[in-house]
Amino acid sequence: MTIIYPKILLVCNGKAGQGELETQLMEVTPPLLDICDTLTVHKTKEKGDAEKICRDIGHEKDLVIIMGGDGTVHEAVNGLARLSSKPSVAVLPGGTCNDFARSLNIPMNLRQAVAAITDSTREKDIDIVKAGDRYFSNFWGTGLVSKTSDNIDGGSKNVLGKLSYYISAFQSIQDPPLLTAVISANGKVYREQVVMLLAANGRSIGTNPLPACIELDDGLIDIYMVKKTGFPLLKEFFMIRSTGEVNDPSNDIIHIQTSEAMIHIEENEKVDMDGELYEEQNNTLAVLKHHLRFIVGENE
Repeated sequence: MTIIYPKILLVCNGKAGQGELETQLMEVTPPLLDICDTLTVHKTKEKGDAEKICRDIGHEKDLVIIMGGDGTVHEAVNGLARLSSKPSVAVLPGGTCNDFARSLNIPMNLRQAVAAITDSTREKDIDIVKAGDRYFSNFWGTGLVSKTSDNIDGGSKNVLGKLSYYISAFQSIQDPPLLTAVISANGKVYREQVVMLLAANGRSIGTNPLPACIELDDGLIDIYMVKKTGFPLLKEFFMIRSTGEVNDPSNDIIHIQTSEAMIHIEENEKVDMDGELYEEQNNTLAVLKHHLRFIVGENE
């Protein structure tokens, strides 16, 4: 039996081409009207709009649908996560990688993604991670992760799509710089020289599957400290295999599962949260278990 949501808010990325956005809206609005009494459409105009509208009126809705890429999802999550009364949430992929939509097993085809919402009775309480005064749903990373994002040219991203991430990665990792990372978690302190630090809540980054042990609803975040000696394995994992498995008997990639971690980066390095860059050196990552309820795909 299909769930009926009396009041639906559809937040769409206004940066999409006007003709493209109109086509998308013509495709998604008729089936959505079948499962609601009121459908409000909000088109973002500038950075921060999705977060503001979700924060301001999200509590009045039964379902908030985010149509856009990971950046739009990140903004919307930051608006919704702060609410005391939270709506259900759904994602319609409309970006380059759509990593969080992949984590939810939402189809990449827009028509099929809408059907996953209108025909679905599947909702799941998903963890959200608080990082300082911000929130993320998919990942937090620094080192090679943030450097790759920082090196992506906006024009190449639009033209090449996800291929631009791989090109940027190869350009970034010829001689990966070392960062000194100090992590306090589970009563232990880890101090390592790393080329990358990744904290994952979702299961995909740059369209590549992350290790299969990661769960979106277990109250834990999976942190990977990648040493320079672990870089060849990392490169193979992201660029060649993409099997969702990491086999590292040499401990060149340290894996930590925790509900909370304090992280200090001694070097001045940017942090990437769900594809958005921040200037951070210290962060406390705290998992908010089952914080938002999302519509998920059939095989999630």
